[in-house]
Amino acid sequence: MPPKVTSVPHHPHDAFFKEVFADPVNARQLIQHHAPPELVALLDLDTLELFDTGFIDEDLRQHFADLSFRVKLKQGNEAYICLLLEHKSYPDKWVLLQLLRYELQIWDNIRQQGAKYLPVVFPMVVYHGRRKWRIAKQLHGLFDLTGLQSIRRYVPNFKYHLFDLTALDDNTLSESGLVNAALGAMKHIFDDEIQVQLGQILRRLRGLPRDQMQRAIQIVLRYIMTSATHLTRAQFEQVVHTEIDEQLQEGTMTLAQQLILEGEVRGKQVGLLEGEIRGKQVGIQIGLLDMTQRQLRRRFGLIPSPITQKLEHLSAAQLTDFGEALLDFTTLTQVQAWLENGIFERTL
Repeated sequence: MPPKVTSVPHHPHDAFFKEVFADPVNARQLIQHHAPPELVALLDLDTLELFDTGFIDEDLRQHFADLSFRVKLKQGNEAYICLLLEHKSYPDKWVLLQLLRYELQIWDNIRQQGAKYLPVVFPMVVYHGRRKWRIAKQLHGLFDLTGLQSIRRYVPNFKYHLFDLTALDDNTLSESGLVNAALGAMKHIFDDEIQVQLGQILRRLRGLPRDQMQRAIQIVLRYIMTSATHLTRAQFEQVVHTEIDEQLQEGTMTLAQQLILEGEVRGKQVGLLEGEIRGKQVGIQIGLLDMTQRQLRRRFGLIPSPITQKLEHLSAAQLTDFGEALLDFTTLTQVQAWLENGIFERTL
């Protein structure tokens, strides 16, 4: 049984990631195959254990799914490396600050326990979103260091390792097991043709012992049914009948019916509220769009229609983010880049 984790993330992608990889057996496989080889060569992965992060402030733990492990080094001393696994389903410019806050709180907790030295904390971000990850991978990417080269060495800096599932070859996930099935599900969860991938995902679970297979199927299918917007009930049932033997099908279809019922009840509960707030949201969005367009015209004059069209498709939250980013833009090329990539990156 996987260890109990300190918090339950609200986002279904986060919850799935945490449910699978809170188990050190699964985390060990993820690190073994997808962490940098030079790191893996240093670690005694048999000593990997979940690191209690109950001391992390609630605000930070509620905003993103984290898993922290500690592991001894092969050289045999008592030093630990803390592995911070973080999951993202969308590019997040401020992930570096989130990771830094985590590292600082881990170090402070260990300092208070009387440690002679602080452990190295290795951050690894697992990403599976639709957009290409163009976020800076080192802390200096969040600073404007123009003209400050002489004091650059005094500015804190660190990097994280990005495990980008969107760039991963499916052939590397061919071995059976929950880890590869979970990574495959996360990689393809936004695909229009998720039904095609679902069969392959389920086939990766066939090599498990029967009791483990049943639990793994439920974990993966619950995630897919609650997160795959392009999968219909008929498609789901067809794949289940094709890929799962009859003895496991009954429990699987019962789970499907339960999830469908939960979705219907939830839809009724939020339907009225959605109707009430949708009008307010549209009004806010129109107001933000008008203000954004006026700010752009004031800065750059006539705005090309491709930029105007992209702005019209932004949500209220995205328009707010764009308004903040607009303070940094000096050219329309930067505006276009932000709209295409979701972020404006300074060149180091």
